[in-house]
Amino acid sequence: MPSRELYLHRELYLHEVVDIVGEGAMPYMAHTVAFDAAAAADRALALVGTWYTMGSTGRWPQVVNLWEVVDGWDGWRRLMQSTNLRRTQNPPLNDWWHKALKSRSGGFDRLLGAAPGCPTLAELRELGVKGSVFVHELSEVSAGAGLEYLAAVSGEWQPVMQDHGHLLVGLYEVLLTDREVVTVWATTPDAHCAFGEASADGSDPRITNWRVRSREFLTHWREELMTPGPDTLMSAGDSL
Repeated sequence: MPSRELYLHRELYLHEVVDIVGEGAMPYMAHTVAFDAAAAADRALALVGTWYTMGSTGRWPQVVNLWEVVDGWDGWRRLMQSTNLRRTQNPPLNDWWHKALKSRSGGFDRLLGAAPGCPTLAELRELGVKGSVFVHELSEVSAGAGLEYLAAVSGEWQPVMQDHGHLLVGLYEVLLTDREVVTVWATTPDAHCAFGEASADGSDPRITNWRVRSREFLTHWREELMTPGPDTLMSAGDSL
């Protein structure tokens, strides 16, 4: 059973799945990067990354944003007040939303709690984690098994992924539900394809073993690939 301290003091994140209008993915990501969180969200958000989903692997056109909530639950309280309860009194946010509507039609947001072993935004910056391809997992677990699954990912699966050129970006339990988890990994096209080949030909039995092991927690597993906004922290550019 996770300790009360974990629930009180872990980092919080906002995960956004954004429905994009037409060819609006790049303009929307640029608009997101330019977002003045200090003015519009009462200093409660810091951008981890913005990506567009590769249409051949998931829903399109779609953008995924990930924000770190500054100051944990206190920051979440400020965010609720500034972006919802006091929305009519927030001209910077209203202006940002009005411009965003040119590129988006709606979306679905999730409040996330970091699991042990999840790097913070400061740690991602310090470690220099970058990629041109990101693996985004949004999966379902048995009720209440999210943190157990993420502990297994951190201790058992992360070394395998790292050996195959995938760096951990995030391990998150979806809050306000007891059945969803999110993981994000940074990699390259070459590493992704080599990993796919190793999965298919059985050359690394650890992959097959993990698929069996993960079913102890998962009821539904799905990954998609994402490409980062070019001006974001972890973008390695188009050359890799």
